[in-house]
Order: sequence, then structure tokens, then C-alpha cells
Amino acid sequence: MNTVYNLSHIGTHLRANVLKTSTALALLASGCGLFAAGIAHGAEGQAGYLEFKTLLNGRYSVANGISADGKVIVGSATLYSGQDDRAFRWSSSKTGMVDLGILQGGTFASAQAVNANGTVVVGTADANDGDLSAVVWRNGVITNLGRLNNGRESRATGVSADGAVIVGYGDDGEYNGPSKIRALRWTGNGQIESLGSLVDGGFSRANGISGDGKVIIGQAWNENMSDRAFRWTEVDQMVSLGTIASAARGVNYDGSVIVGYVIDNEVEHAFRWTAESGLMDRIGELNNGTYSSAQAVNADGTVVVGSAENGIGNIQRAFRWTNETGMISVEDWLRSNGATVAQDFTDVARGVSADGTIIVGSTTQDTAFIARLSSEGTGIIEVEEFASSLAAKPSASVALSFAGTILNGAHGEPMRNLLDAGQQSVWVTSDIGYDNGAASDGGFGLGDFGYGIGLEGGATARMTFGGVYSDQDIETGGNYISKGLYISPEVTLPVAGNVYATIGAFYAPGKLTINRGYNNGGVMDYSRGETDVESWAAKLRLDWLNAATVNGWNLTPYASLTHARSKLDAYTETGGGFPAMFDEMRDHSTVLRAGLDGVHTLHNNIRLLARAEAAYRFENETAATSGTIIGLSDFSFDGQKTHQFWLRGGLGAEVDVAGGTASMSVNVTTQGDDPTVWLRSGWKVKF
Repeated sequence: MNTVYNLSHIGTHLRANVLKTSTALALLASGCGLFAAGIAHGAEGQAGYLEFKTLLNGRYSVANGISADGKVIVGSATLYSGQDDRAFRWSSSKTGMVDLGILQGGTFASAQAVNANGTVVVGTADANDGDLSAVVWRNGVITNLGRLNNGRESRATGVSADGAVIVGYGDDGEYNGPSKIRALRWTGNGQIESLGSLVDGGFSRANGISGDGKVIIGQAWNENMSDRAFRWTEVDQMVSLGTIASAARGVNYDGSVIVGYVIDNEVEHAFRWTAESGLMDRIGELNNGTYSSAQAVNADGTVVVGSAENGIGNIQRAFRWTNETGMISVEDWLRSNGATVAQDFTDVARGVSADGTIIVGSTTQDTAFIARLSSEGTGIIEVEEFASSLAAKPSASVALSFAGTILNGAHGEPMRNLLDAGQQSVWVTSDIGYDNGAASDGGFGLGDFGYGIGLEGGATARMTFGGVYSDQDIETGGNYISKGLYISPEVTLPVAGNVYATIGAFYAPGKLTINRGYNNGGVMDYSRGETDVESWAAKLRLDWLNAATVNGWNLTPYASLTHARSKLDAYTETGGGFPAMFDEMRDHSTVLRAGLDGVHTLHNNIRLLARAEAAYRFENETAATSGTIIGLSDFSFDGQKTHQFWLRGGLGAEVDVAGGTASMSVNVTTQGDDPTVWLRSGWKVKF
């Protein structure tokens, strides 16, 4: 197998937990031909699989292979409870998870591997006779690859880079005696052939194929029914790599280097076989440990990765081997190249990039890691934790929240600002508070200056100019600063009796500066980005002024509908070990509010103010987040779930003094689009 072209042949079990974005993340390292996704587990030889266990509205999915460019995942998924698995193709190019289809009369399908550019997918499906058959999907069309001698079963496990050669295994169709599992190969003309075995009647299984499609590796029984690693070519057919129990795990692009393990006195030892020497050379252990196992090799065969017992502490660690350095832990490899790694936590290395500078695997805590040494950044991260930092970074919804706060907070009292025809007013207003959102928390402030004039017919027109500033700590590490200016015109018109309609608009350009924090080798690291953000909003509000009086309180019920849109420009981070490029984001919100304003006069110049409000947002999730981890992979997250319903309460007072009116109120909300708590203050003069 070519570790550069088919992840299903790395023998990696990967599982991705549901993040707060309510989606499974596939981190596909493509920049150097690296394959990785989710959380790595132990594997049963080369033909392992990637496993995504996700609870997406009750669905279950398993990913089994990734394309060389890192943009396509294939596997199986259960869409509904009780339904058989269906093969899927997932693309990071925003097409999402697509059902590849089943054979006529069948109910089940599973995709196992994909070629280099993601256009050819192979796997297994049940046919109308109820048995399993190897299948291939080309351009979305499924084709039954058939079974050897009309046997009971066949399975496809790998495909060459160009999609022309497919390998797998199945029974030999011999029903006069016990059927045997045979390594199989399908070529472009649809021909199926057995690759034979090392001994007559023995078991064999193809686990992988080189990128050029010329070398197939696997394992087969010898005359003592003991596993032997094999290498198969057209010329030499199936040849054992040695005389000791062994298994092949990885093969480089042209098939000249194969890696795996041999078993000596029931202990595994990593080997590297080369066509030049014809020998399975043991490549050692970590610090005189007792065992090691090679899992993958890079394109030219010079870098081998796997797992080994560390003689210091007797703990298993992921290793990287070259002829120059020998076997060293992944952590020590990074340290020797100037990286800061505060703690050792790797367990198994399962994949390596074409040039050997990027390694993926699992940690001792059963989480995936990516380690790299490159000009784009250096270090080692846990995939799931790092993914959380990508999902938690600020989005276009930041601007939506400001729009809602300004239109319904600072400018949310039109009945307190009515003017007679020809009457004018000026005011200054500020809101200062704290916001504890889904992924960040911190302080914010806004201030504005406004002018109003009374028009004929009882209408009042107002125009406001202001600025906003917010400094929020990101839950996963780091912070962001948002600042900008805004303009907000509105007009209040009498409708009938004491019922008024207020129509308002809002526009705000601004700047967002992000310091995204994440754990890099046990040390907090930061990547910084800066981008422009814009928001637009419109509001329609109805007030029934002084509709009722209860215990001296004049009560004004109201309802409003606010629609806001925002755009966050694409930006590229700098600094840190794993900076990312984020795509442009556009988001929107539509919020319906219903509430009750109360005014109680304590004295001729002192009035108490109160408000109770319920709000409902129609959208149930924010916009998706997508981009590229520089030098590694694309990523895409569904939007985060929103708090669609929340409550708001406010209590304050206004005082007529020095020719104007001063006001102050405290507002609190439950979790939602509005800030958690804020203090509104203002000064208004009419003339």
C-alpha cells in the first residue's frame, strides 16, 4: 500500500467525537499527501479502517478511506434507526456526505478506499442473492466487481492511485472442500483473479497496493499456517518476505520499500524490507525497549513510523525512524529540531506524509495527534482539541449580536423619544456590559450620539452615529477584539390611536482581531488573524402606548421583528505552529420580540422604568465555518446550535435635571443573542 494514496491501508482506526459544532470533523492532511482523521486506535494489519462515531440527529457513520489530496472521505453511515449501512462519499469542498447507492436488490453498502483524486471509490455491498460482493463507484455509478469462481463473498480493500487496479479478498468458490480466503485483484478490464497463496490451499489476504499499482502487499499462511508478510508482482507473483512470522503494514509509492513487523519469541519487532537488499531488516527499539511495530512509510521509503515500547518508563510511544537518526520518539524528533514539547503523550504513529515531515497517530489518551516540522509551523497537537479551537473562533454572528443589541437595547425605547412637530432633541447613550456566549466571554461597550426631530402628523425621525468595542476571551484559548462604527436611522409613525410603528435600519463596518489559542506540545500556542466585518439590519416595531395602568404603572406592550445580516471576510492567520486560513462567512438572524414596558412616576421629575421581554430567533444554527489548516488540510464545520428562545428583564430610572433627562437601567438576559448583563445610561435634551 502506498501511505500517500490510500488511508484505508494504513491500518488505522479513527473515531471523531461530536464537537460543539454538532458535526464530525475530518482533518485531512493534504498539503504533503498526509492522511488523517479523527482519533486513532489500534489496527489489525494493513487493511484497517478509520472510524467516525458521530451522533448527528441519531445517525452513525464510519469512514474507511481518504483521497490523496485530503479532500474526500469514504465510508458507511446509518441514516435512520434500524437501517442498514450505506456507503458515503464526503467532500471537504462543501458537498458534504453523499449516499453512493447500492446494488439492485441489495440493502447494504460500505465504501472502503478511494483513489488519489477521489473519483474512484471501492468497497462492499450485498447483492440480490444476499451475499457480499466487491464493488466500485465511478462517477457515482456502482458496479459489481463479482466473486472468484462465483464464490460466496468478495471484498475490495484498496485501489491504486489512478483507480485502474483494485485489490481485496474473497473465498475461492471451491465447494468440494473447505473454501479458502484468497487475495484478489481486479484490473481495469473487469477481470478478477486470485493472487494465489504461499502454499497450496493456504489463506491469503491483500491488504494494500502501491500508488503505481504494481506491488500488492498482504499476509498469507505458510505450510505451518503461520502468517508471513508477502509482496506480489506480475513477474514474481506472491513471495514471502522472510522465514519468520510477520505481517506487512505499509508500502511506499513504487513498492520498493515495505514495512511491518516480525514476531520473535512472541514479541513484535519493526522491520523495513527493501527490494535492493531483499531482507527484512529490524530497525530497532526505543531506548532499548522490548518491542516495536512499523505502521507506515513515506513515498521514497526513507522515513518509517509506528509504535514501540520506550525503554525509559516502559511506556509505548509513537516513533519516527530514518537511517541517519535511528528510531526516536515523535516528541524527541520535534525537540531535536527546535520545537518546544513540554510532555510526552504519543502512543502510535499511523501515517506519514510523502516527504516524511508530517506524522499522524494516536495519543495515550486515545485521541488523534498531528505532528509536523515545516515552514508553515512546527509542533504537535491533539486533533480534537485543535478542532475545537477552529470551531470556537469568532464568526460573523459577532456582528449580528451587536446589531440586535443596538436596535433593541440602546435604541429600544421609541416611546421615550417621541417629539412634537418641530421639536428637536439630541442625546448621548452608552451600553457597557458583560457577555457570556456559547464559545467566549468578556466585556463590551458601545456609545453613540443622536439627533431627533418631530414631523408633521405625529411622526418622529431619529439618526444615530456610534461606535462599538468588545474584548472576549475564547473558551478554547486566546481572545478576540471587535471594534467598529455604526449608523442607525429610524422613524416612528402613528398608526391608530396610541399605536405607533417604528421602522429602523442599521449599518456597521468594523474590524475583528483574533488570537486563537491551542495546545501545542503541552504549551499554549497562538495564531493571529485580522479581518473586516460588516453588518446590516432592519427593524419593524409596534408599540401600544400606555395601553393600561396598574398600581400607578403605565404599561406599553410592544412587538418587534429584527432581521440582520453580516459578513466576515476571509483571512489568513500568522504565527503559531498550526495557523489556518478561514473562508469568508455570511450569517443572518431573524428575531421576534414581544414585551412590556412600564413607567411609574415617583415625583414630577423622577420616573421608574421597567421592561420584561421574550425573544425568539427563527434560525436554529449559525453559519458554517470552513477553511484550511495551512500545509495540512481543509476543514468544514456545521454551524453551532443557537439558543432560539431567551428572556430579558430591565429595571432603571430617569431624572429630569439641568434642562435635560438623565437615565440609567440594568438589563439581564438568559442565554441568547443579547448580552448577559449590561448597564445602559444616557443624557437627552429637547429643544
